[in-house]
This record gives sequence, structure tokens and C-alpha cells, in this order.
Amino acid sequence: MEARVVVLNYNGEKLLQQCLPSILAAAEKSKGGCAVTVIDNVSGDKSLEVLARDFPGVEIYRARENRVLCTFNEYLKQMKEPVAILMNNDIRVGEGFVDPLVEDFEKNPDLFMVTPRCLSFDGSRYEGGRSKGRVKFGVFWSASVFPGYESKIDRPDFTLAAGFGAFNREKFLELGGYDDLYLPGRQEDTDLCFRAWQRGWESRYEPQSVVYHLGAASFNEKFGSKKTLILGHRNSFLFFWKNITDLGYWLEHCLLLLPRLIFAVLCGKPELAIGFLKAIPMLSAAMARRAALGDGNKRKLTDREIFGKVA
Repeated sequence: MEARVVVLNYNGEKLLQQCLPSILAAAEKSKGGCAVTVIDNVSGDKSLEVLARDFPGVEIYRARENRVLCTFNEYLKQMKEPVAILMNNDIRVGEGFVDPLVEDFEKNPDLFMVTPRCLSFDGSRYEGGRSKGRVKFGVFWSASVFPGYESKIDRPDFTLAAGFGAFNREKFLELGGYDDLYLPGRQEDTDLCFRAWQRGWESRYEPQSVVYHLGAASFNEKFGSKKTLILGHRNSFLFFWKNITDLGYWLEHCLLLLPRLIFAVLCGKPELAIGFLKAIPMLSAAMARRAALGDGNKRKLTDREIFGKVA
């Protein structure tokens, strides 16, 4: 099946030189044919010069504005290949990266996304790919590194979500792509994949495909680790309000949220409470998105069934 690697770049002149050669090599080695496009997200550095000079054969798509991951939505509308492998500019890949991600899309009509095993940039440690999620003490939680994760990362499996990987383009667009409710970022990938799961569309983890990630280097550089954590918490609340339908989870949310926030502050971890306060002004927007999700008849899996599949 034909695929296209789409690399999102913002001010990544050095990262492109480090990472893009490995992506081009992997695309060339793929069996089904794989093109490569770089989306430039209105960079202010010399990214475009680097691409023109060092990678003249790579298609460049210039975004009209920087909408972070939501920029993918714009490009996928004009893309022709049925599978889009969405990547960030701070990821280098193994030589056999493409085929394990793509080969199951023809066999499985319910497949939405396949994500690779993600290692640190030097390959020394596992960073993610096989993720799970749940509601704990009234708050939505998701992670790729969790107690017992070591026993799950060497075999293919379901995964809750991932920020990069191969996507069924048609299903991606049917869901509306990434939601700008979460800008400037965090949890938009979980939101997208969760909505796919609700329809019975699977997200899978494929450890035979391997990538090496610098780990949100540009995001942390721009916002700092504390603000990044606060954004994550803010968007976890927005995710819950928009997507969770289970009445038991909502009861838990209403009864346990305040004690949970107080406990976090008393433990010297105020970021959860700050994230909640920042989410409150966006509650109406989250509920409007919830209403826009519309026809419940399209939902094939409940919240608990989804969390059970990726446990």
C-alpha cells in the first residue's frame, strides 16, 4: 500500500540535517513506495534554505500559519496516498521503519493508526509507543511508561494513542484531524485516537518499526518544563470534558476532583491545580466540541471497553 511520510518542521534547520537523511533512506527501502514531504510551519530560521540546498528532491509544503500538529489537517486534505506517516522534525528512524507500519492497513479495515517503538535519540532507553489510559481519582491519565510496561513493549499490541505514526488518511479526515482546542499542544493525539477507538477503529503498537526521538525538545525549549506540565494537565481536563461519557467516571470526577487538587497542592505539586484553573475558562468550548461529536450511534466502544483493550 502506498504511503507518504509527512515531517512537521518548525525552526528545525539543525534537526533536519540530523534526522531527515534517515527518513529518506527508510522511504527508499520500503516495498510499497513511499514519498516524503516536509511541512514548514512558518519557520523563522534557515530551514527552507537547508531543505533546498541539502534535500532538493523532497517536497516542501509551506503552511499558511503555525497551528502545530493541526497543520497536518490542512496537508492531508490534498494528499493522495491512503496512508500518512506523520512525524516531527526531531525524530530519526531505523532503516526498516516504513513497512511494519504500513503492511496491515490492507488486511484490517478497522485499523486507524500504527505507531513505532520510540527510543531515546541515542537508543539507550524506551520512551513510548505502547500507551494506556484510565480515569484515576476523577482525573484522566495516560502514559507509555507505567508499572509493568517492560513486559509489553517487545510484542505488537493495541495502544491508546501516539503522537506520531502511520494513519489511515480517510479515517483521519473523517474524524476532523487534530482538534485545535488543545493548542499549543498536549493530548491532541490522545483525543484523536480516542475518538477513533469510540468508533471501533484500532490503534496499534508495532515494535519492529523503530524511531529515535529527542523528546519534545522544541516544545520544552519554548515553554519550559513547568509550563509544559501545566499544559498537559489543562488539556487532560479538556479531554475528559469533551470525550468521557461513562456516568461512573463523571461521578468520580465530581466527587474526587477537589480533594485530588487540594492533595496535589499540599504535596508541593501545584501544576495540576493550575492546569484545572486554566481549563475552566475553556469548559464551554470543550462542551461545544462534545456536542459537535454528534451521533452516538457511531460509537461502538464505551470508555471502559477502550481502557480495557489498552490496559
